[in-house]
Amino acid sequence: RHVNIWSDMEKCIFLDRFLHHPKDFRKIASFLRNKSTKDCIQFYYDSKKTVPYKQALKEFLLRKKRRGDVVPWDATIQSVLSVGATVKAGTSTEKPLKISIPSNDCTYHTKSFHPM
Repeated sequence: RHVNIWSDMEKCIFLDRFLHHPKDFRKIASFLRNKSTKDCIQFYYDSKKTVPYKQALKEFLLRKKRRGDVVPWDATIQSVLSVGATVKAGTSTEKPLKISIPSNDCTYHTKSFHPM
């Protein structure tokens, strides 16, 4: 069986695109040069026990509506950390967090979270 290993950068792109296009794996795959729709589906189901996709999506959609309510970042932070990005305090209430993706596409620090 051929395994197409995911870099931390690819995982970050997957998470970002998943938040914008939930479960539209064909669309998500179009942003990942070395991944097919099948790879994206497999990664989602292999990683959904360690990455709280549904909760992060709920937080993302609530922030998008911006109704003035305070929206938690817990699931978003957990998701971001589990795909290899880093989180730091932001500079304002408008930008409470600074999320940084890996500096290159050659890091595999999250391999123990979800080996695919």
